[in-house]
Amino acid sequence: MTNKRSRTTTSSTESANHCKRPVIFKEGPLVNAVDCKAIFKNDKEKIKRANNLTVTLLRKHLQPKNYLQWTQNCSLFKFHRGYITDSISEFEREFPVAFSILMYKDIEMFERLLRAIYRPQNYYCIHVDAKTRDDIFKAVLAMTECFENVFMASQRIRVKWGKLSVLTPELVCMDDLLRRSTKWKYFINLTGQEFPLKSNFELVKILTAFNGSNDVECDFKGNFSRRWKEAGPPPFKIKPVKGAVHAVLSRAFVEFALHNEKAVEFYNWTTKTKIPDETFFATLNHNPRIGAPGAYTGKKERNKAAKPYIARFKNRGRIPCAGKRVRGVCIIATGDLPLLARSKSLFVNKLHQDFHPYAYDCLEELMANRTRDYYHGRRTFDASYYTKLDFVKNKVG
Repeated sequence: MTNKRSRTTTSSTESANHCKRPVIFKEGPLVNAVDCKAIFKNDKEKIKRANNLTVTLLRKHLQPKNYLQWTQNCSLFKFHRGYITDSISEFEREFPVAFSILMYKDIEMFERLLRAIYRPQNYYCIHVDAKTRDDIFKAVLAMTECFENVFMASQRIRVKWGKLSVLTPELVCMDDLLRRSTKWKYFINLTGQEFPLKSNFELVKILTAFNGSNDVECDFKGNFSRRWKEAGPPPFKIKPVKGAVHAVLSRAFVEFALHNEKAVEFYNWTTKTKIPDETFFATLNHNPRIGAPGAYTGKKERNKAAKPYIARFKNRGRIPCAGKRVRGVCIIATGDLPLLARSKSLFVNKLHQDFHPYAYDCLEELMANRTRDYYHGRRTFDASYYTKLDFVKNKVG
């Protein structure tokens, strides 16, 4: 294990009572240049003003050298960057979540994502693409050394879209996370260009409602047989399907995917297919006779609305995009925020650091305010929508 940098220690007595210590949250808006609250309410004038400011905005982003300097003193780094180092509530403390974050550029964006989802009871595996500049890698490593529960992936992969290298870092982190702790309940994989749409309290409420089920995308309508045609017949008469690599997986599913004999043999077959990252998790989760815990047992209807995918908000063209589209995916702009505020999804994909930065700022403010309001009892969360989801009601186990 990497030696962690200097940090303030906590006595066993303090640790046992840490949920009872008061946490200080800032009142009022965190973003002063624009009115985020009005933007989330779809105030057209406020959105227009934010867009106008974006055109003239010359923002200097934080660089690796900044983080290398700040992390020389980990306590000050966490304090000045605003990390929440308390579990906030007993409910959250008793339900740790494991995350992987795959990043390759824009270190400030990565660090802000980590800060937004960071809680001391959770676990975080960070994979920095082998193509990434060395100064970024060193700065990310320095950050991880400031936390007991944040660590670098045990292998560093050169990631290339459409290849096995997209899936491999996820499997590496899953294995690392299993070895790191026996406590976490769910695994969520992220990239450095995403951001939460739910606070940690809301996330835990939702995962509790999932009750062991997995949220994995599956395209029931398309014919993707060309992707695995050259691989030959899949083992155990498994029917391969297309989905997405980004998912919400129960711990039991993660253990099954890594260690079950059928899952391992299917993985070996998957390595010979095209775009294997979109096949592996989706197929294990939608062939219930294989026995993967939490797998979907419902009807494979061609109407995708029957089985929503809420792990990600990803606008691929079904709804208007206020930002811009890159390879069909909407890059989020300020005008997309009203829709995101109402979304049932857990995270949003995709955000670009140099495109509409106020959208990112306002999402940070939204999550910070929700966290504060739950802590002070000003806000409640109804998870009944999630308990009624088709994949929650129809699952293995």
